[in-house]
Amino acid sequence: MKANKRIIQKTLTGKVIEEQVDPRNQLNDLTGKEWIQFTRSWFIDDGKPSEITREIDLHPASFPPSMIEGFIKFFTKKGEAVLDPFLGTGSTLVACDNTGRKGVGIELVEKYAKTAMARTRLRVIIGDARKGVKKLIEEGEKFKLCITSPPYWNILRKEKDYTQQERKNKGLDLRYSDLPEDFGNINDYETYMQELCNVFFDVYELLVPGGHLVVIVQNIRELDETVPIAFDLAFRLKKKYAYQGDKIWLQSQKTLRPYGYPYAFVSNVHHHYCLIFKKK
Repeated sequence: MKANKRIIQKTLTGKVIEEQVDPRNQLNDLTGKEWIQFTRSWFIDDGKPSEITREIDLHPASFPPSMIEGFIKFFTKKGEAVLDPFLGTGSTLVACDNTGRKGVGIELVEKYAKTAMARTRLRVIIGDARKGVKKLIEEGEKFKLCITSPPYWNILRKEKDYTQQERKNKGLDLRYSDLPEDFGNINDYETYMQELCNVFFDVYELLVPGGHLVVIVQNIRELDETVPIAFDLAFRLKKKYAYQGDKIWLQSQKTLRPYGYPYAFVSNVHHHYCLIFKKK
């Protein structure tokens, strides 16, 4: 079996080199060098200015398609299908368009779903993630990758937060919605975590053998302690998935705030955990 070859032009020297994709590589279309670069356990991505518009920024937790593209390129080949059950304004589907993948997104809040629809022609299901995933199971859909970022429990209900005040001053949304189905409106942490796990346990049925799940999540501050959402979720999903580790997404341009000063240590949380799981 011959290796696939790709021509890559080095922009600094103008030298054209030929790289090979290992014929044993059934996971993605990356060369060995590209594969190794992705396996670094952390990365910095503050998004491209061109990716952010007021309509997209209206969503309290949007993320850049450029960041998602790296995961899509690593865990799928061109033409394969990607799912995002907490779609927001559609960054995952834009990343699918940019990389030549199919995609389906599920979004509860209609105005965010419509923003997503304006950004892509890929399928957007308006509704609860729980019902949307079950619908896809009934339809017999299959995906190579599920990548998503669910609500970080009640983080958007912290009225004294500096960021929330800044968003209020700009006239941006402070919460996803007031809908009872909204995961950000679940008051009890144990209920929130169980409902979240149930969604991902159902997603397991949608993945092809060897398919991957990537969940982007953050630990949050609640009263006088940190709630380890990322660690808790990883531990619980291990009951069904094979946990592959994580990549830490760093945001270098966020403003430092005087949390806790001058009484106690309170971290300025400028990173997210990209938890990576594989279907057993």
